[in-house]
Amino acid sequence: MTANLQRASQRENRKASIFAAVGLNVSLLLALVCVLSIPAWSRTTQQEQSREKFGSLTSLGEVYVNDSLISAMSTVSSGDKIRTGESGEATLAVVGKGVLKIRPLSRVVVSGNDQYTAELEKGTVLLHSDPGSEGLIVRIGNYVVAPSVRSIATALRLTGEQHGSFVVYCLDGKISVLTVEGRSGQLLQAGQSLTVSAKSELLASSPSPRSKRKSHTRWILLALAGAGAASAAALAHHGGNQTVTLSVP
Repeated sequence: MTANLQRASQRENRKASIFAAVGLNVSLLLALVCVLSIPAWSRTTQQEQSREKFGSLTSLGEVYVNDSLISAMSTVSSGDKIRTGESGEATLAVVGKGVLKIRPLSRVVVSGNDQYTAELEKGTVLLHSDPGSEGLIVRIGNYVVAPSVRSIATALRLTGEQHGSFVVYCLDGKISVLTVEGRSGQLLQAGQSLTVSAKSELLASSPSPRSKRKSHTRWILLALAGAGAASAAALAHHGGNQTVTLSVP
């Protein structure tokens, strides 16, 4: 009888030990899951912070953001890809910096980092940078195009050619075409242009006839300046969620 009781007691002790071990393993597993989830949560938070709202976008016609067709007005975040179709145009307004007009059949990637505002991959864009600000800086290949004098308004046109080169036109003010590292570059004034070749060489461009260039430039500048002023007023009035359409031929 005593032996039976001892064996029963031993069995109960073994069961208790097993349950205790299982409980400990479950606790360790839960703790491990919590620890592993912290970096993932941290990465998600960092990604959300890095994709903060960057500006307001007004679209006309066929315009896509991250390959999704968008409505007339929306907001974009850093990292977004803007693409216009054959009949599409888009205007990106950034409060305190300026206005970026994206022409048909163009592709732009919004950056928002410290080096540049956006990158032109193909097509044509028009820029108007507000005076007194750091303005809009656009990357083209291994170069960036930026205002040289912050106290004056700057307007320019960038066109990406099919063979991989880019043409830079300074329409108003002064701009710098610099390597991404900022080690070298060239200064352009209103009416001057240059080509960034597919081999990252800076080549002088032939100027167009003076009278025709001045007339066309003045037309573009009036449209850009008007859109920039109206866009800033609309953004201030509506809390930064509205923009206006820029009309440039």
